[in-house]
Formats: sequence, C-alpha cells, structure tokens
Amino acid sequence: MDRGKLAAQCGHAARLSLLQFLRDNPHYLSEFLDRNSVGTLVVLEAPNLHHLHELSLTASQHGLPWALFVDSGHILPPHFDGTPIETALAIGPAIQQRIKPLLRAYRCVKGTKS
Repeated sequence: MDRGKLAAQCGHAARLSLLQFLRDNPHYLSEFLDRNSVGTLVVLEAPNLHHLHELSLTASQHGLPWALFVDSGHILPPHFDGTPIETALAIGPAIQQRIKPLLRAYRCVKGTKS
C-alpha cells in the first residue's frame, strides 16, 4: 500500500473507532472538542490480517474500543480489485497505559515510496 492509501485507511479506522466510542459515550464529545484533541495517533504495522484479528479480540477482552476498517469498491492493483478487504485496525480512544501493553510487538510504519 502506498503512503496515501495507508494514511487514508488508518484515518478511516481511527474515525470509525472514535465514532463508535462516542456513540456509546456521548458525554466525552464536549471534552474532546474543548481539548481540540482525542489523543495521540500512532500507526503500527502488523505482519498480516491474522494479527489484526487477534489484536481486535484482545482489545475486546480488555474492554477497549476498536474498529476494523473494510475498504471496498476501490481499484488499486495488485491488492485492491474492488473486493471488500480489511485494511486497518484502530484501537481507542483510551489512555495510553491501557493500549500500550497490547502493542509492544508491533513497530511503527516506515515511509514507503508513493
């Protein structure tokens, strides 16, 4: 995935996780808006889809909000042929101390050529 596509997929997943969190916790909306922030975003790389599924299960077991974004309808060979495909997992919002232990095995994404 090139940098632009990666950024978009991560943005979609983060937005979806935030919206689901706010649906269940609407009282946080004013706090987030007043702070002009919902916290830090970090983009980490998982080796495969199995890791995303395992991490989403672990997040659920720890009571953390999460969203697995499914890209669909977009054509970008070789991996995006219009078929729905899970591309990004977002966990949070939550305090860093709750999320960080789950993510120790993952490394930050390094820039790739567009």
